[in-house]
Amino acid sequence: MASFINFVDPVRIVKLASEHEIATQERVFLDCQAEGNPPPSYSWTPCDPQQSACNESVLHFQVSNTSVYKITCIVENTLGGDTRNTTLCKLV
Repeated sequence: MASFINFVDPVRIVKLASEHEIATQERVFLDCQAEGNPPPSYSWTPCDPQQSACNESVLHFQVSNTSVYKITCIVENTLGGDTRNTTLCKLV
């Protein structure tokens, strides 16, 4: 009879660009990649649920007239959580 060992790992963000340069009215795709076991759940702040899926690893963000945005990716599993910020800077 074989036995299995179930490894658990706290969640951690392994990839999210710290800054993006964007044009007004551009649609940006922010990709937050995380590892952990059990797999992480995602949330973004700020996030408009009418414009984006706020609980996915990729956020679709529509840029308006604001010159700088600070957006946070939040990941969690039963062992803890991790956060990382990204900044969107409007091209002049």
